[in-house]
Amino acid sequence: MQRLPTDMIGFAADEMTRSGVKLHIRAAGPADADRLADLFAHVSAADLRFRFLETVRQVGPETLAPMLRADDEMVTFLAFADKTLVACCTLARNPDGKTAEVALSIRSACKGKGISWTLLDHVLRRAVAAGIRIVTSLESGEDRDAIELEREMGFVARLTSAAPVELSLSKVLDAA
Repeated sequence: MQRLPTDMIGFAADEMTRSGVKLHIRAAGPADADRLADLFAHVSAADLRFRFLETVRQVGPETLAPMLRADDEMVTFLAFADKTLVACCTLARNPDGKTAEVALSIRSACKGKGISWTLLDHVLRRAVAAGIRIVTSLESGEDRDAIELEREMGFVARLTSAAPVELSLSKVLDAA
């Protein structure tokens, strides 16, 4: 299995959303626990349920711990706007080395500004650099925003459960 590039873990980039929001994107590390906890405290209850596929009132240390590591199997990318953590996206490589799963969360007040699009696009480019060929996201059928975003980005939806409705959205990445 090809390792996640070292530069993915230490890599930082500045990106601009379509609405003009300047983002600084970097990998999470152990020192980001409080930042991530604060982000999830400002994510809607519905979005927390969509992210974790269960009812969660508060994201605790046991849930945050895996997001704070950056290694060959998983990295969580943090997006900052004006030094405030506004979104995160976890890329978790599957054991086959060629596929991965993504999960994205955004601060409720920051929706509709292109932040999710820009962050997910960044993560997909980093996935290509790591040799990942297919990225998948599991979504609740109620999470219309995430489904629409992913379909606009070229993900293809497949029904995985009818009750409750859950979709698996996958995208084949270009190795360009």
